[in-house]
Amino acid sequence: MNVGGKGQELTWRRGWCTRSGVEFSAGLREPDKSAEARITSFEAAFQEHWQRVYQVIYRLIGNSAEAEDLAVEVFWRLHRQMSTSGKSLTPGWLYRVAVNLGLNSLRASRRRSRYEDAAAQWTTENRAAGDPLELAAQTEERDRVRSVLAQLKPRSARLLILRHSGLSYAELASALDIPLASVGSLLSRAEKEFERTYRERGRTERLAD
Repeated sequence: MNVGGKGQELTWRRGWCTRSGVEFSAGLREPDKSAEARITSFEAAFQEHWQRVYQVIYRLIGNSAEAEDLAVEVFWRLHRQMSTSGKSLTPGWLYRVAVNLGLNSLRASRRRSRYEDAAAQWTTENRAAGDPLELAAQTEERDRVRSVLAQLKPRSARLLILRHSGLSYAELASALDIPLASVGSLLSRAEKEFERTYRERGRTERLAD
């Protein structure tokens, strides 16, 4: 799926985006029956899910230190839930909390106009990776995608973020508490919402120029 204004397109793939359209179908997997598994050990859950939880948050907010802090918060909440409520939780609970914390942080950063800080850090971390002009363009694209995500309906943003962090349809259903049979159609709506919001943002930016 391609979106973008005149002369500007994005491709959303794993690891965010490149210049050639927005693509929402990378890395599709068959439904994973393990999504229904229950978390019975905090230590085992931490070992199995820490890296993925961190990556979900980092991909969303683009700041490694803050992503690590928020990932710690996710597991602190898991520990508290397991210690106090005795509830049996699924791995999907972890990812739901992770994306909620990430979106809250992203929206707060947007309100405080802190995208420049995230862009500067990303550029510094990748300074030796290629041409500075290309790096600047990639950073701008990432910031634009994050800004659009912050404007989407919460469920749409969660679906897109978690899907492109590698979660299967079954894992999405578990994480977001939606019927498995509805995941595909809800993803399609989320993609269309992203495309529409991205186009509107592009028009606004062109008028501002």
